[in-house]
Amino acid sequence: MIFKKINSFLNKGSQRTALVKKNILASFFIKGLSVFISLLYVPLTLNYLNPSRYGIWMTLTSIVAWMSIFDIGLGNGLRNKLAEALSIGDLEKAKKYVSTAYAMLSLIVISVVSLFFFANLWINWSVVLNTSEISSNELKTLVLIVVTLFGMKFVLNIISTIFTADQRPAIGSIFEVIGSAIGLLIIWIITLTNQTSLITFGLAAMLTPVIIYIGASIYYYKYKYTSIKPSWKAIDLSYAKDLTGLGLQFFIIQIAGLVIFQTSNILIAQFFSPAEVTPYNIVFKYFSTLTLFWGIIMTPLWSAFTQANIYNDIEWIKKIIIKLNKMMFITVFIILLMAFGAIKIVSLWTSGQIIIKPIMVWIFALYTLICIWNNIYAFFLNGISKIKIQIYTSIAAAILHIPIAFLLVKHFKMGSEGVVLSMAISLSFFAIAGPIHSYKLIKHWKKN
Repeated sequence: MIFKKINSFLNKGSQRTALVKKNILASFFIKGLSVFISLLYVPLTLNYLNPSRYGIWMTLTSIVAWMSIFDIGLGNGLRNKLAEALSIGDLEKAKKYVSTAYAMLSLIVISVVSLFFFANLWINWSVVLNTSEISSNELKTLVLIVVTLFGMKFVLNIISTIFTADQRPAIGSIFEVIGSAIGLLIIWIITLTNQTSLITFGLAAMLTPVIIYIGASIYYYKYKYTSIKPSWKAIDLSYAKDLTGLGLQFFIIQIAGLVIFQTSNILIAQFFSPAEVTPYNIVFKYFSTLTLFWGIIMTPLWSAFTQANIYNDIEWIKKIIIKLNKMMFITVFIILLMAFGAIKIVSLWTSGQIIIKPIMVWIFALYTLICIWNNIYAFFLNGISKIKIQIYTSIAAAILHIPIAFLLVKHFKMGSEGVVLSMAISLSFFAIAGPIHSYKLIKHWKKN
């Protein structure tokens, strides 16, 4: 009886709505596993590395994440253009988009990693990471491993983009979860050796996802996406303009996002020490469970908005945005509950190793609320490829974030929570402009 009701609910509405609901339900299960794994990951990693080394690892991965800017927005460009091609059933065009994206990203990654191999000879990572706990040579080796494997994963992740463009993001997210689970198992095994090594840890954390993505790509291109399987013959550089034209706009937003989100670990490490990065990341992970929940809902909607835009289905878009806005009221209540219980929960979670300040909790609560609100309108605008307002607000946010953080920490004598408050202030630009622009577009759309 229950299964019949669930099945009836999932199939109720248009085909697009039904597909979105099925992906959301599947993603809840998959992301639930992801949250469970991440909860286990933190105490296990802290016990293996210690808080200081954990802070070094988080800061390093934040720096390496900057490699993602070198896709010049190709991932998001492919996501929208492929969704459009699949919506109208043009598999030949879809195949050319996929093949060209693989070729361009592979060329970019090979070039960047090769240049980094030479640059790494002269980089003093002990100074960059503000640490003397680990030798510079060990850090150089670790960085080479992380950069190489990150680059490989970067290209292989196109298979997830294809599932997302095909409105099946739940399947794409499985790969990351499997990789994380295996990586966690390996990390648990190496903790039994009682020999702490960041290099061993880095290999366990970065190599397993790469292997999973290779296996997934081979399987799904053979059995599911045979018609759009990448090939040398299908590479068409004339399609690069379509991918990079829209992609370059996303590229600007990506750079701004990296400045806002990925510099925070670096700023805290430089203002204070790598050890201070650890409580920041613990609170971030704590509140990210809620942003993860919203990500489950929003991810399938991006490509659904793209399809609805092609079919000029404005009424469907309006209904979805209204429902998302109503969900924000519940979200505010949940964030308040999470904030009130944060200190006790984090203490239990980390076995008392990490002590967090109440002001950090409440500023993170504000930041999380702004992020979720922004995503409603960002995903809508991304889906219909109307992202100029995001470009303007993102540039403004990126320019002001570091100066505001410096002012709050140095002048107003705030701790690492000053960096979080700077992030919240920077994101507030789109929090105001995004909804206004979205409703103007919808109003104009309705008149036509």
